[in-house]
Amino acid sequence: MSQEPQPLRLSRNIVDKLDDVRSLLRRYVLLQTLFVILCWLLLVFWLGGMLDYLPVRAGSSETPRWVRMGFLGLMLGGGLAFVLRWTLPRLFARLPNRSLALLIERHYPELDNELVTAVELSDGNVPDTSNPAAHAQMLERVHSSISRRIGNVAPSELFSWQPLWATGVAAVFGLVVTCIAALGMNGWMTTWTTRLFGLSDQLWPRNAELRADGVQLQVPTFTGQLSAERVMIPFADQTVRIPIGSAALLQVSADVSASQVPEVCTLFYRTEEGNRGRANLRRVGAAREGWQQFTIDGPPLDGITESLTLDVVGLDARLRDLTLQVVEPIAITAMTIDCQYPTYLVDAQSSRPQREALEYRSGLSIPEGTQVTLRGTASGALSRVEYVKLSGGGSPGPSGSSSETSLQIQPATVDGQTFAIPLGAMRASQIVEIRLLDEYGLPAEQIPRYVVTVLEDQIPEVASRLQGIGVAVTPNASLPIRGTATDDNGLARLYVELVLDDSARVDVDVDVPDNGELNTDIDLALLDEQGILTAAPGQTLGIVVKATDHFDLQSEVTTPGKETPSQARPARQRPLFGQGQAQQLSIVTPDQLLVLLDRQELEQRQRLELITTELEQMRDLLQNIRANLQALDSPNALKSNARNTQLVSLPQVGDAQPTLNARQEVQRRVAVWTQQCVLQSDKSDQELASLASRVDNLRMQLVNNRIDSLDRQARLQSNVFEPLRSLLENEYEQLQAQLLGLTAAVNSGDGKSETQATIAQLDAVLLRLEEIKSSMLDMESFNEIVDLVRGLLEDQEQLLDATEQEQRKRILDFLQ
Repeated sequence: MSQEPQPLRLSRNIVDKLDDVRSLLRRYVLLQTLFVILCWLLLVFWLGGMLDYLPVRAGSSETPRWVRMGFLGLMLGGGLAFVLRWTLPRLFARLPNRSLALLIERHYPELDNELVTAVELSDGNVPDTSNPAAHAQMLERVHSSISRRIGNVAPSELFSWQPLWATGVAAVFGLVVTCIAALGMNGWMTTWTTRLFGLSDQLWPRNAELRADGVQLQVPTFTGQLSAERVMIPFADQTVRIPIGSAALLQVSADVSASQVPEVCTLFYRTEEGNRGRANLRRVGAAREGWQQFTIDGPPLDGITESLTLDVVGLDARLRDLTLQVVEPIAITAMTIDCQYPTYLVDAQSSRPQREALEYRSGLSIPEGTQVTLRGTASGALSRVEYVKLSGGGSPGPSGSSSETSLQIQPATVDGQTFAIPLGAMRASQIVEIRLLDEYGLPAEQIPRYVVTVLEDQIPEVASRLQGIGVAVTPNASLPIRGTATDDNGLARLYVELVLDDSARVDVDVDVPDNGELNTDIDLALLDEQGILTAAPGQTLGIVVKATDHFDLQSEVTTPGKETPSQARPARQRPLFGQGQAQQLSIVTPDQLLVLLDRQELEQRQRLELITTELEQMRDLLQNIRANLQALDSPNALKSNARNTQLVSLPQVGDAQPTLNARQEVQRRVAVWTQQCVLQSDKSDQELASLASRVDNLRMQLVNNRIDSLDRQARLQSNVFEPLRSLLENEYEQLQAQLLGLTAAVNSGDGKSETQATIAQLDAVLLRLEEIKSSMLDMESFNEIVDLVRGLLEDQEQLLDATEQEQRKRILDFLQ
């Protein structure tokens, strides 16, 4: 039985040589990978730097951050792709000994395929042979031969080193250039590495340099302010807020110390809706503090209604992504008036609180002297509030001057969204203009005006009259004073001032009425008993009712810390009291007063006679009305009446009017007469009412002057006043009703019966008036009274003469 041949085991020399080739191949791949990746990174680094820098040199802007992030992604992605798709498959590829043996045999043909044979046979591929022993000896001989010859094989000669050298040289060259650039262009390299690897927005150095100063907004002006102010709102994080609808002025500055200074700057803008445009910024004056200003205040910055994104370009300098964000302007949402009322308004009887907060409304009035503080609430946080106080007429200063020097712009106290403006003690109406600036320094769109109207304290109003008193009184008279005494804030004192000729005045205090009704009596006899006032016949008594209120403010007022003494405004000058109508009364004896009353009664009788005469004329007119109405039923009488009317008619002026027929003429005349009767009735009614009042006044004078004449009082009361009042309430009222009925009947074409009834009623009135007239003094009685008074006066003169002679005689006797 034959023995099977054993697999040939490669010698150590062959195995080490194959391992050397395998190791050198992997190192080759790693080096080539390193060089390629380094070249790739340097290529992307420089290309990205050029793409980021060169447009800037051409006047464009830097690449945005997302582009630089793309460069980083490209560097990382390219390196990873090369490693994954080229390096790793080669680095971890399976390299069998047979493949390496073929590689060596290809470069060393003198090995005569012995290495390949030895490697294949060592893998156990023993073919079937007829002579295994001979086959084994042959293998042993091949193996021994290749083991001796393998030492001449150099693994480095198996590779093409040109690609590796090429990539290595390129990588080293790029690295050297980069290092040189880092040394020679340190600023450029620093900026680019910062922008690329740090994703910074640091700008490239430019020949020109621009700076965004901010946006100027015009501040609303106060009344009387001659020049408008502007406020600069700086950019914060490339953004500035402006009120919607405002007109903004964009200011950009160029550094004059830079290599170049632009002559003009261009503004590129785009709206939220995608609209785009451009405009030029104008150069303003000369450079200041090393910067040259450029501004634009027209479109698109005039009346901005939506947010804008701006880019400003000047030479190679560029300001990108400046944002103008529109916001709602600050405004006052609520205003209250904090009032601290003066002492003259707050007392034990007043229900008014000492302090009160009132919501501001148009037409609100504040009592004079009230300490006022305006407290407002804005729609947002505030940074500053300024205000100006104007006089009630709108002038900006105490003197009324409109010059800006007299315009005092004062700061208010600000706390978040609220502010307070102290106005001090209000003595006159004021107009307060308020200017708001929000937390970003943005001014309000308008300056609101608040009118604080001062309700001046009025002097007491006194309306007084002497009831039942004429122009003369006796020394014992009682003076009834009736009327009203009121004040808007209550009375402090009410008194009656009495003055006799040139003597000192006497004040008689009167209780202050609760309802304002003045009802008091001044008793001259009681004042005489108390030794306060002694009146004698022949003197003149002046009487007036006066009232004072609680008003106690000083003559001038200033706001602490706000006005200098020279700017203090004098307070309103007002009387210290209010008074009724002053009256003067003559002091007479009772007999003299009776003569005066008799004369007045005679005058009233004469007035009654005149009224009676007018009513009798009205009776005649009523009879004419009755006759004309009766003539309507008789044609002959109607024609005669018409002829009589034509004979007395006045001549016409101008074009003649068509002649009315006789019936129409009579009806027209009757209607006119009826209206005349109605008018006469109303006139007589008023005169009779006045006559009754005057007669009652005569009686009251007798009572108030304490004249012992009860029969006269009874006559005036029972025989004159009460009958007149009864007549007016009964017969005369019926007469007026009859006249109204007559008017209606005449208008309807009838009225004969109504006329007869009216005449009868008028006769009853005239009869009553005759009865009343007979109860009043006539002229003969008055002449007797005059003769009596003359006798009394003559007796008084004789008595005075005798008294004077007696006094002279006694003086002469005393001197002797």
